[in-house]
Amino acid sequence: MLTEKEIQQALHARRVVPLPVANPHGPLGLESLVAALARIVDSPVTLPENARIRRPISLSVRTWEKLEQLANTTAQTSSRPVTPSEVATAIIEQFVATTP
Repeated sequence: MLTEKEIQQALHARRVVPLPVANPHGPLGLESLVAALARIVDSPVTLPENARIRRPISLSVRTWEKLEQLANTTAQTSSRPVTPSEVATAIIEQFVATTP
C-alpha cells in the first residue's frame, strides 16, 4: 500500500485531500467519491509562496545541449551535481522575476 506522500509524488499532485466517503466501494461508491471530489474542487485553494508546479515543456535539441553544458560547468564549481532542468528552472524564474 502506497503512503499519501508516495501517491502525491507519483501523481505530481500539489496537494492531497482525504475524501470523507464512508464506503467508497459498492454500487454507490463511485458516485459518493465524485460528489466529495466536486465539493473539494469547488473550494478555493491557496498555495504557499514556495509551492512548486511541475510541467513538461518541449525544447529543441540545441537548447537542451546548451543547458547540459551550463549544468556541467555549474557542477564543477558547485558542491553537488546540477541538472539541465535545474538550470532551465533558474533561468526561467530569474527572467520572470524581472518582468513586470
